[in-house]
Amino acid sequence: MIENITYDEMLKISEELQQAASSLNSILESNNIDDLQDFISTVEGYSKYLNTTVELYKAADIALTDLINSKK
Repeated sequence: MIENITYDEMLKISEELQQAASSLNSILESNNIDDLQDFISTVEGYSKYLNTTVELYKAADIALTDLINSKK
């Protein structure tokens, strides 16, 4: 859990951001509009950041659990 958001919720948010960015990208490409490309790239980058953050927190949870269990 990150703050008050579960890992699954965070991954769902990330997936929704990625889908929104893909949809925007498709619309812009079909209309030859390049003005929002930086914004779309930022949204895609943030989606990847969220995925990476979840992976790191999960790894930290495992490491902490192993550390706690080794002290018992």
